[in-house]
Parts: sequence; structure tokens; C-alpha cells
Amino acid sequence: MPREQTPADILLRISLVEGFTAGHLVRLAEARDRAPGFPEDASPRGRLLLEKGVEAALSSEAAERAHEVRKACARIGAQIVTLGSDEYPSLLASVPDAPLVLFWWGSLRAGGDPVAVVGSRAPTAAGKEFTRGLSADLALKGITVVSGMARGIDAAAHEGALSAAGETIAVLGCGVDVLYPPEAGRLRENILCRGAVVSEYPPGTKPLPHRFPARNRLISGVARGVVVTEAPARSGALITARLALEQGREVMAVPGSPVFPHTEGSNRLLQEGATMVTGVADVLMALGLAGRGWASSPGAGVGEKEKECDLERRILRFLSAERHVNDIAVSLNVPVPELFPRLLDMEFQKMIQRGRGDYYRKTSKSGTPAREGV
Repeated sequence: MPREQTPADILLRISLVEGFTAGHLVRLAEARDRAPGFPEDASPRGRLLLEKGVEAALSSEAAERAHEVRKACARIGAQIVTLGSDEYPSLLASVPDAPLVLFWWGSLRAGGDPVAVVGSRAPTAAGKEFTRGLSADLALKGITVVSGMARGIDAAAHEGALSAAGETIAVLGCGVDVLYPPEAGRLRENILCRGAVVSEYPPGTKPLPHRFPARNRLISGVARGVVVTEAPARSGALITARLALEQGREVMAVPGSPVFPHTEGSNRLLQEGATMVTGVADVLMALGLAGRGWASSPGAGVGEKEKECDLERRILRFLSAERHVNDIAVSLNVPVPELFPRLLDMEFQKMIQRGRGDYYRKTSKSGTPAREGV
């Protein structure tokens, strides 16, 4: 005997009509209350989406497809989070074109004070370094860093949060099980350790170009504000900033040299009234969080930095040969959860290199830890 369909089942089936959002569901409800049929003022594309949505809610083919999606999610351990559920991000739920369903791979929920950090896929070295530092500082303040796991600034934002043992969310324009860009495998693995990978598209969905502008509304939608650290005149980061304004989010930008085309778009945002960001204090001030203390333990500061440097020296000494992460943890008497962010930070600084199976070795650049003397 087939089980009774729940509202979550219906939402999943309708969500598989690409482009169908909460706004379309509202229009259907309004049309039903007024008279049978579809809204007369709907565009041809809008009417087609509404028709497909109704068909998906009723058809056995849509029910079978939804069943396959559930099995695909179960295989990788992803969750299906439906609009209206307690797990659905409350900030995103307030967006008129919010997705009916999110596919959520990871344990972290977008609560508290998430901040999106986005920018160019081909940034300057200085832009990437600033982004890592800003994201690390945001993470140390207990803020979840949101970005799109793209090359360049997005990747640097995730890396910065992870280096501070912080939490981060990657919003994708493809299925959560689809690796894009192809070189982001290790980054995705690290994100899943401290956060989540999220998409409105079901597993297996390919990263086609039109899906990335659509996903940008989710990057801004789950966040309280958006920081653009480097963006050319035409970029997805500027689309995210525009969507953030439409959603009532705070838009912030990092000033850049006018001689670099990489920063033409972010400088224009400043001209148009975006809040200038030169450090984490500016972000906290813009969001009304200026009194927030550091998320690390009391007494963090110079003494804490010295402890970090000492641990880095001990790690480098121990890596006279390639070692497994568990061997490092046991030999140095450091729990793996505490050791992991330090190894990740050292990897970002190119002091060590991580190989297959979580084996680490020193690089030719390893020497005195970069923080010495802080």
C-alpha cells in the first residue's frame, strides 16, 4: 500500500520543476482563492511554470522522480530541507523567490549571523590574501562565512574560515554531489568537516551557466550581509550584490586600486553607497555586531599566537618524514579536531603539503612559522 503523500513530498516534486520558487507557489494559491485557472497577468513563461508545477504535484512520473532524488540523497548522506520546516534557513525563507527545497550536505545550519564573502574568479594575489584574512577574522568572531566555492575569491573565503576552525557554507549552482570546479575536491572535503555544501538543484544536476546567477540569490539570501572583496565591472559578485540589495541585505565592498580591472566593479559599489570594508571591524559595525567578542577562548591574543607558533614548530620538526595525521596527533599529544585547523592553515601558507590518505610532509618553503614575532 503506497504511503500517504506529505506536504514535504509535494514540495519536493514541485521543486524539481527548475525555476519554480516560493513566489510561484504563492501565485498559485492566490489564483485558487480568486477563481479556477492561472493568473491572467502571468507571462507565458510564468504560466508554463505554474502549469508544470501543478502537473508535478499530481503526476506519478513526478512522484517516481522525487523517489529517485531521495535515494540519491541517501546514498551521499545529504538532507532534503523543505520551505517551512524548522531546518530551513530563516533568512532565506523571507526571500520572495526562495527555493521550495534545499539539498543540504553537511551538519551546519545557516543560523546566527552568516556573512557572504564573494568576488572575482581571477583575483589579484593581494585580494585573495585579504579575503582569507577577513574570513578568518569573521570566523573567529563566530560568524559563518558563506560563498560559492568558485575559483578565486570564493575559495579564499572558505579557506580563511576553515583556517580559523570556523564554519562555512558553500552554495552551488549544480548538484551537491557534482564537483565544480573540478579542482575543488579537497576544499569541498574540508568544508564538509566544518560546515555544509548546499544547492537548490537535486543531486546529479550539471553546472550549466544559467544556474549560477540563480544560485547567487541564495548566497545573499542565507546571509545578513554581502562583502565583495574584488570584482571586475561584469561579474557574478555584482549580481550577488544587486540581489542582496533587493533582499534588504547589507552590501559592503573592499576598496581596490583604480588601475586594476579586477576591482572596477567593487569600487563602483562603493561609489553607489556600499559600506567600505578594510577589516572585520567594518563588517561588524555595518551589521550592528560591533560589541561581539572573539569566539576563541578567553585570553586569546599574543599568548595564543605564541602557542600557535610553538605548535607549528613542533609539527615541522615532527615532519622529518611524511606522517599520517593520526601519528602527528598522538606524537604531539594534540587532539585531531584541534590539530586539523592548524594543519589546514599551514597548508594554505604552503609550509606543508597534504597527500592522499591524510599524509602530510614539509614543503621546500617550510621554515620558521610565518606568525613568529607576532
